[in-house]
Amino acid sequence: MIPVDTISRAEAKKIILTAQGLHKASPFGAGPQSVIKAIEHLGYVQLDTISVIERAHHHVLWNRIPSYKQQWLDDAQIKERKVFEYWSHAAAYLPMKDYRFSLPVMNTFKDKKDSWPTSSKADMKKVVERIHTDGPVMSRDFESDHKGGTWWDWKPPKWALQRLFLEGHIMVSHRKGFQRVYDLPERIIPTDVISTTPSTKEYYTYLIIKTLEAQGLATRNELIHLRHIPPKDFDLLLNELMEAGSILAVQMDASKIYFTLPSYSGKKTRLPERIKFLSPFDNAIIWRNRLKDIFAFDYTLECYLPAPKRTYGYFCLPILYKDQFVGRIDMKVERANRLLKVHNIFWDEGFEEMEQHPLFEEALNDFALFNQCDEIHFNT
Repeated sequence: MIPVDTISRAEAKKIILTAQGLHKASPFGAGPQSVIKAIEHLGYVQLDTISVIERAHHHVLWNRIPSYKQQWLDDAQIKERKVFEYWSHAAAYLPMKDYRFSLPVMNTFKDKKDSWPTSSKADMKKVVERIHTDGPVMSRDFESDHKGGTWWDWKPPKWALQRLFLEGHIMVSHRKGFQRVYDLPERIIPTDVISTTPSTKEYYTYLIIKTLEAQGLATRNELIHLRHIPPKDFDLLLNELMEAGSILAVQMDASKIYFTLPSYSGKKTRLPERIKFLSPFDNAIIWRNRLKDIFAFDYTLECYLPAPKRTYGYFCLPILYKDQFVGRIDMKVERANRLLKVHNIFWDEGFEEMEQHPLFEEALNDFALFNQCDEIHFNT
């Protein structure tokens, strides 16, 4: 029988927001090192190709580092080699110190236990030889007679690059114009970084503890689907961690059971009086079921839906006020005019007057500055 502590919904919200670094102004400090600290704590920051507003990886970091500068992320990846790009649940920036915990994923690709298209060994060998001889490359550096149309019909050298990247034979050195530049791992991974493959138990333990450190609360299903941990192995490890006092089980009002870390249990946190617009890819809201269950906020990113099926807009952002999600705001940046266009605002019931709140104006002005906009225009 799992011993389960009872917590309030308010406590659950605070645990999540504290773990996510949204509980105070600058939880990771200021300056270039704050980016490294943030990514090391969060475990990953998802890369985003959508640029309706500033891309998600910058947006996520800025919401936790008010003084954030994009150059700091570039420096963390290129100059200091403290973060690297690889696959989490999507393309993401990951902590270099945890590089070895990406190796099991790379091995899955090496063993062809995935659904991605494969590439010929000959193509892969040619690509590696060229990088070894000529240095870093981009996909456009390879000529091909293959006339690829769709994303799944890339030219062979590009698939070779993608496959080599997934299998860990090459890495992303940096990006140029948001296009990947690839190089060999030995030219990127610092010599003091451990690169031995963790044991299965060590790997699963890392996933569980790291996720709870970053997310605060997680259900069994949320943890088990991190890397599709076999249920039997997971339950044995879960019991071991609980018996050791490394994790705790909690629940709210006889609801589903969540797991957390002892350091978050009973922690007193005063949330700041402020409003934030979160990225649709923000780590704090990536688990939509938890968002709905604990924060009573049912959120869907609608840019993937046909226009007639959208309710709130193409790229609608959740609005966080203290520990509540109080609405959605649909915005777009016109970079040529340095203009932030607010298409629409949808407030949840009981929060309609927030639009007149000074905190909303402050948040909107800050967001405009972050997006390098001089003006804010409301569609009427």
